[in-house]
Amino acid sequence: MLDITTKAISATAPLHLKDASGNLMYDGGQPVRIHLCGPASPEYARIEELQTQRALKRAQDNDGKPSAMSAEQRRETTAEDYAAITVSFENFTYPPAGDAKGAELYRATYADPALGFIVNQITRFLADWGNFKRA
Repeated sequence: MLDITTKAISATAPLHLKDASGNLMYDGGQPVRIHLCGPASPEYARIEELQTQRALKRAQDNDGKPSAMSAEQRRETTAEDYAAITVSFENFTYPPAGDAKGAELYRATYADPALGFIVNQITRFLADWGNFKRA
């Protein structure tokens, strides 16, 4: 019989970033990566909970009717959510954030519309549980 726990996924995984043209990014031969908490982590579960709460609040504030966020609101909440599940950046910086570290640095990076291709990669990466399978 198969021990199904041998198929369990890791709580975190690295995403090797690509530039806007789809080329893997490197800094001096080192991969440019973001380490993320995945679908099996408590951090990810908390983000899903917050997203549900936000949607319910928007509907409540709109007499029970669903309402969409503005593009700016969507960018800001996505940046906040992804910052909360980011463990670290590897081999890159975001100078506009100054001395910011941790979630503040991650949020600033993800909120930059000119770096939206990074957010798109994170979205796709998180949707594929296979990215978090154990080595």
